Amino acid sequence: MAAPLTQIMSVRICRLCARFRQRKEQIQIRCSLHKSMNDNESNNTNSSKEDSLGQTSSRDFPTAEWTSENKPIKPSILASPRLFPNHVRADPDAMARVQVTEKGLKYKKHPGVIRSRKVIEIPKLMEKALNIIYKDSGYKTLNEEGMKLYNQLTARRFPETILSLTAKAQRLEPEIIQRLSVKQRTKLEAIVSKDCLTEEDEKALREIQRNVLDNIKRELRRTTHHNKPIVYNADFALKYTNARLIPNYSVLTQCLTEIRKRDPDFVPESVLNMGSGVGSAVWATNTVWPQSVKQYYCVDNAIEMNKMAARILKEGDVNRQNMVIPNVFFRDKLPSLQSGGFSLVICAYTLMDFPMQSERLQLVKDLWSRTNDYFVLVDVGTYNGFLAIQEVRRRLLRRDKGVDVDEMDVNIFAPCPHNQHCPKFKCGPETLPCNFEVHHQPRRGELQHRISATERYSYVTFKRGDLVEDITNNWPRIVFQDINEQSKKKIAHCVVCCPDGSLKNRIISRKRHGKDLYRIACESQWGDLLPVELNTTENEDTTDVENTSHTKTPVNVEQK
Repeated sequence: MAAPLTQIMSVRICRLCARFRQRKEQIQIRCSLHKSMNDNESNNTNSSKEDSLGQTSSRDFPTAEWTSENKPIKPSILASPRLFPNHVRADPDAMARVQVTEKGLKYKKHPGVIRSRKVIEIPKLMEKALNIIYKDSGYKTLNEEGMKLYNQLTARRFPETILSLTAKAQRLEPEIIQRLSVKQRTKLEAIVSKDCLTEEDEKALREIQRNVLDNIKRELRRTTHHNKPIVYNADFALKYTNARLIPNYSVLTQCLTEIRKRDPDFVPESVLNMGSGVGSAVWATNTVWPQSVKQYYCVDNAIEMNKMAARILKEGDVNRQNMVIPNVFFRDKLPSLQSGGFSLVICAYTLMDFPMQSERLQLVKDLWSRTNDYFVLVDVGTYNGFLAIQEVRRRLLRRDKGVDVDEMDVNIFAPCPHNQHCPKFKCGPETLPCNFEVHHQPRRGELQHRISATERYSYVTFKRGDLVEDITNNWPRIVFQDINEQSKKKIAHCVVCCPDGSLKNRIISRKRHGKDLYRIACESQWGDLLPVELNTTENEDTTDVENTSHTKTPVNVEQK
């Protein structure tokens, strides 16, 4: 980090000198400083190669910085709602699937419903095992420690890169120079006003430079997020179970339920769970497809986490031989490619454990090579979790290399209805993630009078080969909060991600678009599919600020 900061300060102080006195002698000083700067830069070339996120991710994705002055705001797309064309109606095939009762059509259960309307409860056997484990631990402050760990894991982010630290230093440099004492500024003005610098003057100039650099480094240490290494011991496994088991189980159950609903013929026979932790993916898969999986291959190099997962599967009894869910195997490495692929591959809340971009991309490559059908990738619902998902999404779709998506053997099953660039990056300069939420049974330690707790998450589900033929593949998805209904005007606002790769804020009117589409929109929630087929060549879409041409070259998000 020293070399880039030295480079910045050398250039900036030379500019300051030029402003004080524009003379030829100062140009010579500038050249000498540049020479020393280049020498330092050549000695630190190898350090730049260890950039954890790499130049690609820093260029493609903005940095999430939440301060009191930079509060999250709604995307600019919400300021310009527009009506759907008058000819848009509810999909007739969708209406044929809506259940008919004595009171009429049951719009609450239309085929586009993805998000569970009920609170997801954990299995009784899991709840029984957790009660035994918590009781045997004798941990009096487990609830408080679990809450601290929950907040810590939710706030995790990737380490700062050299490029991001350099950008921060550039923003801090003018402020630090203004903080110089009157004595130092007077001395600096006196030095640069001289026609020829002595050795003492050059020494004083270097001292001021070191002072500014030290202040910048001190400010960076204070404001930069520091990732603390996690020790996966027995104590951590217990806290993690208290903090993350129920939310992880609920999120994965929601993601897997969507696969079962939209592809009812798919029944996994083998499951590979990378970063299995305490076994939440095993319980979720068994809930969605009970007694159908013949092999659960759980990979986690933390021995204590595997022990805790096995104990939960044994209903809290360590001495018990069999598990309530059979055919579960715990390993510390991925299986060889010669052993064959898996019907379902799950990687949940694991990417943050790999600080280097090369490690994450290599992990995803290895997992995809072992995927036969579906690959589910989940992370926290923060902006940093969203960036982690987008990094993998872009690489699997080869969007960073300009390869034609149609030639690849990968398609996005959910949540995106397209294989284009994520339109969230084009709707405004704010750091707004594409996430969803699920209501689940409260964790141990939360307020017991609460009926449910809410967990937000970002995810993507890949399908090897073509998607299964289903009418839901061409429907847009509601991606920003719930439908905003105005019952007096009989209109509804919704923000949808469309199959053509655009993000639209649309108004649905009962008078113009029919009762069926209006009622379906009012009964839909954040994360559901809207049963309507949109024409991608509509003239009214060409004037939208969020609708842009979708080329195969990567988008420079930093320009937004």
